[in-house]
Amino acid sequence: MNHATKTTAIESSKLAQLIAASPRTLFTSCLLGIVLVYLQHGSIAPQVLYTWLALIISINLVRITFTYYVKRNPSNELATLQTRLRQFRYGLMASGLVWGVGSLFLILPADLTHQMMVIFILTGLSAGGVASYSVDVKSAIPYTALTIVPIVIYLFFMNTNLSIIMAFTGGLYLSFLVVSILHLNQTLIENFNLRFDAIAREEAIQHLAFYDVLTKLPNRRLLLDRLDHALAMGERTTRRGAFLFLDLDNFKILNDTQGHEIGDLLLQQVAIRLLSCVRESDTVARLGGDEFVIMLEDLNDGLSAATQQAENTANKIAAALNRPYQLNHLMHYSTPSIGIAIFPDHGTTHTELLKHADIAMYQAKKAGRNAVRTFKPDH
Repeated sequence: MNHATKTTAIESSKLAQLIAASPRTLFTSCLLGIVLVYLQHGSIAPQVLYTWLALIISINLVRITFTYYVKRNPSNELATLQTRLRQFRYGLMASGLVWGVGSLFLILPADLTHQMMVIFILTGLSAGGVASYSVDVKSAIPYTALTIVPIVIYLFFMNTNLSIIMAFTGGLYLSFLVVSILHLNQTLIENFNLRFDAIAREEAIQHLAFYDVLTKLPNRRLLLDRLDHALAMGERTTRRGAFLFLDLDNFKILNDTQGHEIGDLLLQQVAIRLLSCVRESDTVARLGGDEFVIMLEDLNDGLSAATQQAENTANKIAAALNRPYQLNHLMHYSTPSIGIAIFPDHGTTHTELLKHADIAMYQAKKAGRNAVRTFKPDH
């Protein structure tokens, strides 16, 4: 998992966690708003109460609509995820602002009980915000500050001993919440990183189990698995397939005279050329050393036509591999010997097909190398 992929995965996880928390936080916000209006009814002008409540409910309706839109339209594009995170933050800050500033209009200066009730609701909302939004610092801290800071400023400017003490403790409380958000966020992001690192290690292990390290081609294990699947599919259809066994001529001489580094470069370039000669549905695999296998599926129904298709592909491969190779400072020429076995005619198991394609390949070697031969059952 590269850096960009990991960043996308983390942003996606952050958004998913925020969206998952939204329904309960929005419900709580609306419920507390209704309770607060009910308790303040008769003490504060109705137009102030209902205007504030309408703002709370309107913002929450927009946010819940956004929540369901994101759930119904998931995306793994980093730019889209970052845009949605910004939109979520804007909605959350709007909620925090309406709660924080609105509390100044809902608090009764001469009624300590009503003051404590409003402060109690605001501290509950801010504490809930820490639990729900700490996965994203840019969501949690602005929301918490917008919810708490207005009432802290209000208490400070009331300029009584009690209000100043309450403002001071409110500031300490806000500082504690910010520190808690930062610590919790660090823990959550570390957990994300550990999870994605574990996924990356698992993917790497799976890749090593099924792919050749040098050429990045499927290895023998994956090839045989795909071949068994192709043979099983072939039993239910009339379409044929082909197994091309390829060996590089005189590869050992190159390795012995120029070293394994040059030999590895040749194998890597051969792999690239092989992939360019086949369809995406075909399989190019490295068995080991200088031996490659190309499995062609979905060929013609008839044996003669399927054989011609396989031979055409083999000749195309031979022409591609006959072109010169630039191996660091060395200009090198290499040729392949290719053996072909058609399935299911030349074998119905991977053991039979490997054996018969290998026999055909050695027939190509005997013919002077740089040749293509198709398996003949009488050989």
